[in-house]
Amino acid sequence: MSFTEDRALWLHQHYLWLETNLPKRASRPAYEIILPADAHFPMRNTRDHAFATAIFARIKELMGMADWPCELHSNQTAQATLQKALAESNPWGGFQPGPGAAGLFSSGDKVIIRYGEELLQNPVALVAVLTHELCHYLNACILTEPPATWKELEPLTDLAAVVEGYGVFLCNAAFSFSQFTRHDRQGWRSQSLGYLNEAELGYALGIFCVHRHIDPDLIGRHLKLNPQEVFYDSIGYIEELEQAK
Repeated sequence: MSFTEDRALWLHQHYLWLETNLPKRASRPAYEIILPADAHFPMRNTRDHAFATAIFARIKELMGMADWPCELHSNQTAQATLQKALAESNPWGGFQPGPGAAGLFSSGDKVIIRYGEELLQNPVALVAVLTHELCHYLNACILTEPPATWKELEPLTDLAAVVEGYGVFLCNAAFSFSQFTRHDRQGWRSQSLGYLNEAELGYALGIFCVHRHIDPDLIGRHLKLNPQEVFYDSIGYIEELEQAK
């Protein structure tokens, strides 16, 4: 694993804490792994706000939050706002985020979630971001403080999305490295999305797999190579942690 044992224990401790403290929802279906498949997301990508709205409604339904009041807005400024935060917290050292996309959660008189329009070109990232923002809504309902305190709110929110079953989406959206060609230049660009890196998310997904008694291959075959390797490597270690409790 490309992170320390202390970090692995942190993830395990806070996964268990979230599992206990996330608000219970009467309409929440049985916990399952949510996959990029028609069974979970049958809608066609029309690359417009209507598609984002349909995805958002489906995520809320699967999370047992269909009746939670919340508005979804398209927001071009979400990218610029979150880009700076991602650059400052980039876990990949010298890599700089490319043209990324993210979302914003705000609450007051009403709860509003905003997403960057470029996410419409990447449904996996769209699901990951909208799930993360909805997990902010869940975390806002928790009355007790986590062991790490709420200073770690953003990593805990990524982790909550894994607890909710969306780890495949977060793993696959966490980092991309691709070639680009323009009329005046060409090269490579990287994009980092989220607050836990690929390895941490792959490990957290391993915890989900062990806790839910899921065949690892059911999850592993949907993962990109980097998080997939960590995911499979984590299973035995997590099982030993569970037995030691």
